[in-house]
Amino acid sequence: MSFVTAITIVALLVLMNALYVSAEFAAVKSRKTRLVEMAAAGNTAAQRLLPLIMDGKPIDDYVAACQVGITVSSLTLGAYGQRVLAQGLAQPLAQILPDLGINVSPGVAAEALALSITIWVILLIITTLQVVIGELFPKSVAVQYPERVALATVTPMRLSLFLFRPLIWLFNGSGTALLKLMGIEHKEHGTVHSPEEIEILVTASTRGGLLEDEERQMLRNTLRLRDLTARQVMVHRTRLIAAPAESSVEDLLRLCIDEGYTRIPLYQESVDHIAGIVHVKDLFLLHTQGISDNQSIVRDVAYVPETMAIGEVWDTLRRTGQYMVIVFDEYGGTAGLITLEDLIEEIFGEFQDEFDREEDLFTEDTEGRYHLRGDLLIADVNEYLQLKLPEEEADTLSGLILSTLGRVPQAGEEVTVNGTTIRVEKMADLGVAEISIPRQMAQMERIPEWEAAADDA
Repeated sequence: MSFVTAITIVALLVLMNALYVSAEFAAVKSRKTRLVEMAAAGNTAAQRLLPLIMDGKPIDDYVAACQVGITVSSLTLGAYGQRVLAQGLAQPLAQILPDLGINVSPGVAAEALALSITIWVILLIITTLQVVIGELFPKSVAVQYPERVALATVTPMRLSLFLFRPLIWLFNGSGTALLKLMGIEHKEHGTVHSPEEIEILVTASTRGGLLEDEERQMLRNTLRLRDLTARQVMVHRTRLIAAPAESSVEDLLRLCIDEGYTRIPLYQESVDHIAGIVHVKDLFLLHTQGISDNQSIVRDVAYVPETMAIGEVWDTLRRTGQYMVIVFDEYGGTAGLITLEDLIEEIFGEFQDEFDREEDLFTEDTEGRYHLRGDLLIADVNEYLQLKLPEEEADTLSGLILSTLGRVPQAGEEVTVNGTTIRVEKMADLGVAEISIPRQMAQMERIPEWEAAADDA
């Protein structure tokens, strides 16, 4: 066999290794949604590729075929290079050893020394080619252009899956059996991500310019819903606008106008006994008819415990067709209420119409202090300002200060929690209405709804 032929075979084996390496990384890194779009648009390569890399057994077999191809090409390359190239170069090298200043007896001794040298030289060359051209380069290309590489390698991979089928069955079966013997559950390849991994992907996509800050925050808020309960989202009973059940239509209309609400809860004796709700549309209709009694328009209201997950609260609203639910505590009393708007704001952020008179969530004064409402969730403050305030003892900033001091604070009083100094700015009855913290203790993220408040300050 000529030396040129041997070099050609070595090059083909290196390229074969590169093919399987690139195919494996491309299959794992490819976005299935992108391939589905391409297949739907009529891309035949995508249509042929998708069934081969679907989650479960198909992708397991695909990766196994790549591994078989890599193993076969690597072993063949090493054996062939050592046997053919080293021996082919040994004889010419033996003849020039004296010219290189190496004194060795001609004949068998010279050929043995030359063979030893060429074996190590060929091993170094083949290893370099294998690592650089057969591994690193194709891997880098596949990671940068996964869909394009996966589509380009679909034809040889279909052939490989057919040729290697017995080996794939043998190796996959052996691996699964070994896992069972060791008591390890076999998990197939897949692209399922945990919520935490999705948050990492969202952050990386934002840094890469694929998502806007607003889009990132909406996605993060959506993922965070799974950790929230009704107690954390509700409007507390101390801020609840309600009226006695025996109130006249005129009084209820006046309350709706003064407070800017379209729905008013009605209670018997106290807010712990909500009897139902009335809608301003129904009130206006009765008013035009000269009817003062409201009993004919009282609507039923749904109740949820304060420990209910927000996802279940959403399901309750959707199932009952209600706009609001009453949240009750462990003693059966009213803890607060949640409206559909409250849930939407948990995803899209605070928004106000022309009738809202809500205070700003966040402002900044000229002294370099951030001012926050006392009813803000500690979890939100920690996320937006990069703080580490404890979330176990209380849900809101007001509750945190009360639980830390163990008494009702006074305006101007300061308390330090986990290295953050919090000053009480305003009180509302027995609760903390507003607090402030030094700017240097926080790292403000670019949160749209908070920035809007800061700009207006």
